[in-house]
Amino acid sequence: MKRDWDTVRDVLTKLEGLPNTDHYLSLGNFELTDANAAYAISYHMELLIEAGLVEGKMSRELGGGPINFTATRLTWTGHEFLDAIRSDTVWNKTKETFRTKGLDMTFDLIKTVAGGVATALLF
Repeated sequence: MKRDWDTVRDVLTKLEGLPNTDHYLSLGNFELTDANAAYAISYHMELLIEAGLVEGKMSRELGGGPINFTATRLTWTGHEFLDAIRSDTVWNKTKETFRTKGLDMTFDLIKTVAGGVATALLF
């Protein structure tokens, strides 16, 4: 499965929107259109936990199917990354930059490009 940066952004935004750390995010918090959507959310949450952007646990069960999870909060790095890409304007211009240059999106490059886009908007 390919990494989808729009899904990453959506998951981070949804987790940040929790009212406090007594709440958690799980697969049931997402409007899932089909099994593929559930697999995609689960896969991206696992990537975010592995990358240290999210604090949470994956719940592997026998029998297959999408893996559920419990995510409690963004880490400092998760907040910093989301802050860089939260604005729809910045996010859309960042994606367009990668598209027009024909480059693949990576975590570090996204932060750099989004920062440049935000700086250009400020001045």
